[in-house]
Amino acid sequence: MLKLQTTLNSVLFIAGLLISSCAPQRFVKPLEKQQQALNASLGGVLFDYNGTTIPMPFLTLAYGYGLNETTTGFGALNVTSALYGNFQFELGLTKQIVKQREFQPAVCITPVANIIYRNSDARKLYPQLAVSTYWEYGKHNDLIYLSLDNWFELSRKKANNEKQENHLLFMPAIGHSFQRKKHCFNTEFRIVAPNLSNEGLVIDYKTPLRTHGACALFFGYTLKF
Repeated sequence: MLKLQTTLNSVLFIAGLLISSCAPQRFVKPLEKQQQALNASLGGVLFDYNGTTIPMPFLTLAYGYGLNETTTGFGALNVTSALYGNFQFELGLTKQIVKQREFQPAVCITPVANIIYRNSDARKLYPQLAVSTYWEYGKHNDLIYLSLDNWFELSRKKANNEKQENHLLFMPAIGHSFQRKKHCFNTEFRIVAPNLSNEGLVIDYKTPLRTHGACALFFGYTLKF
């Protein structure tokens, strides 16, 4: 456990993009008008811990509200990061732009503002835009979805004052949600930043991409009311 705490401290202090951007898709399908929801998600990038591959144990909490039948606003907090002094918030909305018609999937867009704050010298804002497609099936309208999440780096310089060469971080994902009237259980697998090198970092990522990116696994629960 001490080794895991040390690893978390190192990673959360640095707050590299491979970690800070790693969270599941929020509210892939919009809520009903004026419907509310609370979501808890546990998981993160896969790494080696004493010879075992496990997901980084990041706990995030989110709240969503159905603004209308096609639009849901939400906010989220990374609880694990906050416990280590790094506050990461998400403010965004999911907008359905195409409804599902038989085999044609529904399409949603999700713009998000990611705010990461440790102190006055360590703070960042990352705009994010995800495009998702989902298919509902079965008597409970369970759904399977695909998404492409994009984070944008606005800074021209890195923390060491070197030129910032990577202004886009993208993350394809696939997920499944067991839907019930008031409850949802979700799993998601995503590939994080396959365009970025993971060499020279403090974490031994477990990924088939070897020297680039990382893989992540999440489990979530949503209560609607």
